[in-house]
Amino acid sequence: MRPTEDDTAVRPLDHGGRLGPYTLVAPVGAGGMGVVYRAHDERLGREVAIKVIRPGLLASDAARRRFRIEALALGKLNHPNIATVYDAGTQDGADYLVMELISGQTLKERLESESLSMQESVTLASEIASALEEAHEHGVIHRDLKPGNIIVTAKGHAKILDFGLAKMLATNPDDETHPPTDTGVVGTPSYMSPEQAEGRPVDARTDLWSLGVVLYEALAGRVPFRGESGLAVLRAITEEAPDPLRNARWDVPVDAERIVSRALEKNVDKRYQSAAEMGRDLAGISARLSAPHPQRSSRHGGPSRNLAIGVAVLLAAAAGAGLFYHRSERMHWAREQAIPQIRKNFDESRSLAGFSLLNEAELLLPGDPTLAAMYAKNTSSLSIESLPQGATVEIQDYVAPDTPWLRLGVTPLRNVRVPNGYFRWRVSKANVGELLLAPLTRKKMTFNLDAQRIAPAGMKFVEGGEWADMIAFVGWVGPYQLQPYYIDRTEVTNRDYQTFVDSGGYAKREFWRETFLRDGRELTWEEAMSALRDRSGRAGPSTWEGGHYPAGQDDYPVSGVSWYEATAYAAYAGKNLPVFAQWFRATPTDTSSAVIPQSNISRNAMAPVGKFGGIGPFGTVDMIGNVREWIANSDDNHSRFILGGAWSSLPYLASEPESLPPFDRSPTNGLRCVRNTAPLSAQIAAPITTQRRDFDHYKPASDDTFHAYEAMYAYDRRPLNAESNGVIETTPDWRKEKITFDAAYGGERVIAYLFLPKKIKPPFQTVVFFPSARVLFLDNSSTLGDLQFFDYIIQSGRAVMYPVYKGTYERQDTLMLPGTRGDLDLVIRRFKDLGRSIDYLKSRPDIDTNKLAYVGVSMGAAEGVIYCTLAQDAFKTAVFLDGGYFLNSTMPGGDQADFAPRFKKPVLMVNGRYDFTFPLAKSQDPLFRTLGADAALKRHVVLDTPHDVSAKKTDLVQAVLPWLDKYLGRSQ
Repeated sequence: MRPTEDDTAVRPLDHGGRLGPYTLVAPVGAGGMGVVYRAHDERLGREVAIKVIRPGLLASDAARRRFRIEALALGKLNHPNIATVYDAGTQDGADYLVMELISGQTLKERLESESLSMQESVTLASEIASALEEAHEHGVIHRDLKPGNIIVTAKGHAKILDFGLAKMLATNPDDETHPPTDTGVVGTPSYMSPEQAEGRPVDARTDLWSLGVVLYEALAGRVPFRGESGLAVLRAITEEAPDPLRNARWDVPVDAERIVSRALEKNVDKRYQSAAEMGRDLAGISARLSAPHPQRSSRHGGPSRNLAIGVAVLLAAAAGAGLFYHRSERMHWAREQAIPQIRKNFDESRSLAGFSLLNEAELLLPGDPTLAAMYAKNTSSLSIESLPQGATVEIQDYVAPDTPWLRLGVTPLRNVRVPNGYFRWRVSKANVGELLLAPLTRKKMTFNLDAQRIAPAGMKFVEGGEWADMIAFVGWVGPYQLQPYYIDRTEVTNRDYQTFVDSGGYAKREFWRETFLRDGRELTWEEAMSALRDRSGRAGPSTWEGGHYPAGQDDYPVSGVSWYEATAYAAYAGKNLPVFAQWFRATPTDTSSAVIPQSNISRNAMAPVGKFGGIGPFGTVDMIGNVREWIANSDDNHSRFILGGAWSSLPYLASEPESLPPFDRSPTNGLRCVRNTAPLSAQIAAPITTQRRDFDHYKPASDDTFHAYEAMYAYDRRPLNAESNGVIETTPDWRKEKITFDAAYGGERVIAYLFLPKKIKPPFQTVVFFPSARVLFLDNSSTLGDLQFFDYIIQSGRAVMYPVYKGTYERQDTLMLPGTRGDLDLVIRRFKDLGRSIDYLKSRPDIDTNKLAYVGVSMGAAEGVIYCTLAQDAFKTAVFLDGGYFLNSTMPGGDQADFAPRFKKPVLMVNGRYDFTFPLAKSQDPLFRTLGADAALKRHVVLDTPHDVSAKKTDLVQAVLPWLDKYLGRSQ
């Protein structure tokens, strides 16, 4: 036995005390009727549960005698789903009941912690009905059936507690000449039948009502009748119809809803008349797809009628056989096709599609352990509220915005079972409004329709609360306590900005509230305004002409604006630029991997606002891609943050910050505004201090320690077992081969692509390439990223080897936080992939392995400091593009600063002056200074770009090709 609900303060007995032959071991809980103890039966040597009745419930000796008589009568009930009563007694004024000790959780506890599957809910209800059937046949009515009185055992079976206890304690104990009445029953309002609520006589059918409530709650996550008080609940039970079960849970089978509806009939004559009848219907749900049995014919009728009946029987039998064959075929489909497709759907973030198929397969294969495991792994229970209540809630797979919406029900929703995943949510209520947004799914969710209803036009409400996040190359920012605010749904458009220009915004000093600074010098108003001109010399963004945006681009985001222009427009609109915390709260880094494919980033051109479906957690669009968005905060170098990346940006810039001089007017610069509901604290608006390390005073690892690090990266030179797929692509400049070979770990295979120049004879000079983190967002190497960083190298007559390193493309792995053991393990595996790639090149007679070079971009440049140091005997030179020192702490063996001084080969670094990822002063320069090559063997070229030197492709080519010519020789 386990404690029941409705805890009250009851003074417990001493531990180790005795009640009759029972030694009390420990209290295990308390309920409205008393305290429950674990005890030891000294006579039979078994563990039992003892419920000590709360003083006052049995006020006389007559009551105690009747209590004992009825308790012992209960002991005659013998059913696997009923907790057995062993004994009852009184000692020193303490009345007690001795029962079977059951391990498990109450159904109430289970429902509070998780949702039950459809199969488990129906199975438990079927077992409870069977138990009620046994009790009712013996004339025993429970009268207080509820989840708190039902134990779910460790093996998943139901056990009912406290059978008849409500009646025993409600009996008139002082009048033994009259049979006990059935009014005034002790019970729990939410589970009372209408006749109980009205104080009318009850019979066994009251338990069937309660079972209907329990089943409704198990399936829907909430009881069917609710109110702000016990009296309000009783009024609802007697006067109101319950909300249809399928409104609360969309996937409930129709026949399950029918069973619940019949059990909750207020008229007892329309309700189930026996537990056996209800139990049969419950058992039939799991077999609802079974073929019907053909009906037997009557024995009466003439020859022709008998013939017709015989034919009918044969046809019915044939139909039954056909149906049986069809069901068998469907079961085979569920095992052989549905289960793999379910896994595929969940793996591809099409969780709703997987969930729907999972439910369909579960109906065909009830109790299948594979499906049960998939259900447990891939689904969760949620509670959903709205302001106001009564809103319809629907979800849609985020990655599939064209698929149908799934209706979850009407708020409030309790323990709604949904698949794990990232969804678009649509929450709507007539005469209030609609929310379309994509928050991360949580156990408890609240949607504020009221706040959005009063939002300024074109803005979305963002709830307040504490915010903190780990931002790449910045570190932890916050925690900050943010007040609620409103944010523009889209970027500011050309049409919007034109009103500012046309109203003389560039001439009205009241909008230009910031001090103008350029290269550390304060500019006058006139100097600043002279710099903020369009292509024709009129006031306006750098991408405009004649004081107007390009024709046909009304709904495109305004672009080519400086930070000063962005703040002036915000002031004109009665708004502000968002601070760092506000921007990242509206677009958390956790969502970027899902939002990036639905956004205009790493694409071909700017697009009208809202064209792409990358909606955010609060309903914003285009916060990733299209144009970068200026932020109010500065960094610690007086530049201003600009976030979200642009249409041409690499995908990782969606969540990695950039900062630019406030006068920068690149054509990818735009803005979006916020309206605050309260003043911001100085801390939130203050400059963001970025990560910093003092590399000038760093002492690299000793030689002995470094030898230990080298051992971490070492691998056995086993056979490659290389296989070639031959030439898979040809262009006027190159042929591309695809090769696979054994990795140096884990039984894996490395994929590699070898680009061979067409116009040069072998053996070829060869560059081994390592891409940027952009490829972490690509799931198949059939489309290789970062081609713009090396295509000119092939055109110069050199081969390029492009391995698919561990963690990239189809070899993706779980992303590890920088500086963790998992991150170091990934770096080690990537070096081994590089080493095996070099081993493969050495096996090719058409490759001149005496003339190998390394070219890495961003991630490939930063990590390349380690790789090239370990493999420098293989390379003549290295080229690091967009790279620098990481500024976060690292694990021993993974710190670039231990490797850089030991790299002695010629090295070229090409970086952007305004690179925030690897800042010039804090990251690029320290790396260049500490590289171990002689000063004459290293060069640092700094271009006027942010973190992507391919933006100035001509300058990039003019830096790299002469360097390769110098150290590899000109290709022939």
